[in-house]
Amino acid sequence: MNKKLWNWRLWVGLAVAVLALVVYLAVFMNTRDVLWVSLALFIVSAFLLATGLRRSFGQRESYRGQVAGPILSACSVLIVVVFGLASNEVSKHFPAAHHAPKVGQAAPEFKLVDTAGKSVTLADVLGAPVAQAAGARAPKGVLLVFYRSHW
Repeated sequence: MNKKLWNWRLWVGLAVAVLALVVYLAVFMNTRDVLWVSLALFIVSAFLLATGLRRSFGQRESYRGQVAGPILSACSVLIVVVFGLASNEVSKHFPAAHHAPKVGQAAPEFKLVDTAGKSVTLADVLGAPVAQAAGARAPKGVLLVFYRSHW
């Protein structure tokens, strides 16, 4: 009787899914941000599990995993479902921004530091002429982009 080879892809796929959940929880507590690395790890986990299942059922005489493969895959799918539902539920409980400006409403006056390190106010930006082909004129609006980081 030939000894069947260990199907490591199934077990590593489950371990990567658990790692993705642990990494997400650890980073979420600090940054309150969706961690794209966790999503990439879930994709790697799915790839490993799919190839491991194909090995265990496509090459039955060579690899083990006909029983463990579906069980480990179901556990990994359960982890991904819990991750998705928990992320959705947590995002619903973030506090509402009651004092945030509405669409079309003028922003309150503020002062920020630009990339050169100079302080700039909203009035400075709106009052400064913008050179165009026909001549210089003041802009009608300003687009503000805030990059979310560790705040």
